[in-house]
Parts: sequence; C-alpha cells; structure tokens
Amino acid sequence: MLVVGGGIAGISVALNLAEYGAPVYLVDDTPSIGGLMARLDKTFPTNDCSICIQAPMMYEVKKKQNITLLTNTEVRRVEGSAPDFKVRLVQKPRFVDESKCKGCGKCAEACPVTVQDELDGRIGGKRKLVSIPFPQAVPNTYVVDNACRFGKKRADGACIGSCVVDCSQCRECQIAKCVVACRKEGAEAVLLWQKERIIDVRVRSIVIATGVDSYRPPEGPYGYGVFQNVLTNYQFERLMNAGGPMVGNIARPSDGKHPHRIAWIQCVGREAGAPVKYCSKVCCMIATKQSIIAKEHDPSVDAVILYNNLKAYGKGFYTFFRRAQEHGVRYVKGRPADVFENPETKALTIVFEDLDKGKVEELEVDILVLSTGLVPGTRTAKIAKALKLPLDEHGFIKEKDPICKPLETAVKGIYVCGGAGGPIDISESVSQAAAVSLKAISGGD
Repeated sequence: MLVVGGGIAGISVALNLAEYGAPVYLVDDTPSIGGLMARLDKTFPTNDCSICIQAPMMYEVKKKQNITLLTNTEVRRVEGSAPDFKVRLVQKPRFVDESKCKGCGKCAEACPVTVQDELDGRIGGKRKLVSIPFPQAVPNTYVVDNACRFGKKRADGACIGSCVVDCSQCRECQIAKCVVACRKEGAEAVLLWQKERIIDVRVRSIVIATGVDSYRPPEGPYGYGVFQNVLTNYQFERLMNAGGPMVGNIARPSDGKHPHRIAWIQCVGREAGAPVKYCSKVCCMIATKQSIIAKEHDPSVDAVILYNNLKAYGKGFYTFFRRAQEHGVRYVKGRPADVFENPETKALTIVFEDLDKGKVEELEVDILVLSTGLVPGTRTAKIAKALKLPLDEHGFIKEKDPICKPLETAVKGIYVCGGAGGPIDISESVSQAAAVSLKAISGGD
C-alpha cells in the first residue's frame, strides 16, 4: 500500500493498514510528517493540545515494522493498474544522514546565518540554515536549506557555497561549519554530497492524503501585509502556540505589547471576485477556539468576531460557540469595509457595516485576525497529474461518486482521504482514514 501525505489523515491510514497486516509506504514531500495539525495550538471543540494528540501517532509510525516512512519524497511516476501499481519515488537529499544524526543541534549552533522562518516569519519566527522542522518532528533529524547548499546564501554570510570544489566531488569539508561541528560530536551526519535517491515500489492500492493549506490573502485588503498587527488565523494560531516563536505569549507583532482588544474577520477570501468560492466549514470554529484561548490567557481581553453566517455543523460545535459567549466573546454580524492604522500607536480601526443595526460603525483593536479558508494543498495538483486523476472546480481531487462510492477516485485502486478531497476538520479526517483503509485493503469491494 502507498499513502501519499503525512498529515493526520495519512498517518491514520498508514497506522490502520499496518494494524491489518499490510506493508505500507508512507510518503511525504517535506522533511517531517505531521502536516498542518502539528503546527496548531489546540483542537476544537475540546481545546485539547494538538501535538499531544498527534505526536504519539507520529512516533508510532516510525516504530511500526511494516511501515516504511519516506520523507522529503515525492511521487514522480505511476504505471500499471490495481492491484499492481508500479510507482517511482524520488527522495530529495536533506544533506543529513537520518541514521547518524543525534539531534544534538550542534550544527545549528555553528551555523552563522539566521533567516526568517517561512511559517512564523511574520510573528518573529527565525531559524538557521540548518534546522529541524519543529521540536516533535519525525524523523527528528536536521536538514540543510537547499539555498544554502547550492551557494545562494553567500551574500547573507553562509559558509557553504564559498568553496571552488563542488560538495559532490569532495568528502573532506573543513569550510562548512555545520559539517565541522557534527564531526566534533563524532557523528559525521552532515553529508553535503548527498544526491537524489530513486525508489521503485509496487503496491496494490494508493491513498492520496495530501491535505489542505491555509489561504494566504494578497497584500492590501484589510491591511494584510501592510500593517504588522494584521494576521491570518493560522499566523495567530502560531502566535498563541506554546511551541511557536512567542512561546504562547499573545503579543502584538509590532511592539510586543499585550493586546487589549482582538477582532476576527470571517470569510476572508470569499469576497466578490476573491478566489475561494466555497465555505471551508471550519473557520467559524477556529475563530471561536482562538477567542476562547485568548480570553483564557487574559479574561480582560475584549474579543470580537465579525461574521456573516455562523457554521456550527459538527458534534459539540454549537455548545462550543455558546461557551465562547459565556467567556465574553462578542459576535457581531458585520460586513467589514476597510482597516486603518494609527501610525503612532499601531492601533487598528475597522470600518464595518453592522448588519443588525443597519449602520456603519468603527471598532478599534490591537490585533486583527483574518479568518482565511482552506485551499487545496500545493502538492495536490501535482499528484493528481501524476496519477491522472481529475480535479473538481475548486482544485480538490474529485471523488468518483460521493454518494454511492465515497472516497474512491476515477482510477480503480486509488482513493482520496482528508483535505485532499475538500475542506475538512481533524475528526472527519480521522473518520475518513478508517473508511478508506478498509477500501484500500479490500480493493474497494
């Protein structure tokens, strides 16, 4: 069996199949499994710690004898048909040997260059050019930035790339500080001469679980990308995460000051002419969760949610919404028009139409959170092309028949699970994983 995507859906499928006794290849094109859930603070509607739930599952994947975990790996080509797919995988080099890396971090300490973290840069997150994706990463191994390895960070002070001899031709590097630091620890795990590895496998079934991404709005509307204290809901999630760059301290990115009023604008990206043409189902509950947590951090914080329509479709969701109200969270049915910033105080003023009152009002806040929807993962279109799978009008993998043959695709033996098929929450992803595991093991019969 081949499972493509190492988020909560893919992990659940792999573990289920392994329990049934099937050998499984779990493939993810990033350096660690975990997906979006591994970066969240808490999960709704229980507000349980997200990584506390997922980390044991991630470590179990690593330990299972009949699961072969292949990170930094992508599907290049698929031939044949069920029950005999011939799949070519390409594992990209991480320039660190997983079997030798101790995870001591000496390589990162020696690295002379610090850059903005791609995920957390807007809220102050930084990393070295050799880094580990996050503390609970599986595999818990460092990875060298491609841009550094190929000499694109020399202007920033990187030591790699300054040699006239290519790393693939030399095994005695004394220039790269990460290599030297690792050798001093007796590990010799940093291998700058690593190359791509081609892996050919044959499998009976394929499950696509490539997940979702959080929509990133363009710069300008609502002040995003212009004013420092305007964040997306995912960025705010990282801001309040104890494992994030602010170690759980909710503070304004502009000056680190404690916010006294935080507002959420719902349905960002669904405005007229915007690219997201559907409801992502989870955004209302994400804002509800974040407002509750903000109030738990400081009950005096004034939390305001500007919404259009409240979606509380799942088990316990409406009770969760009522819990937020009991905490003092204010829900205002409003249509935002514009956002202005006071250049001296960095406070933000939201101009909006109160739909219940029928008049235009203003609201001053310290942090503005834009509730953006879920969009297809960046690898979904690529894997769909490799497997010759049709996409729906929104870019998600299309099910053959959502009513009679759910989770099956147009190609027999290939199944879709979790966010690869559309916006979905964590509990639904796990439920789908259970169903698709049975389909994969039985051939869909």
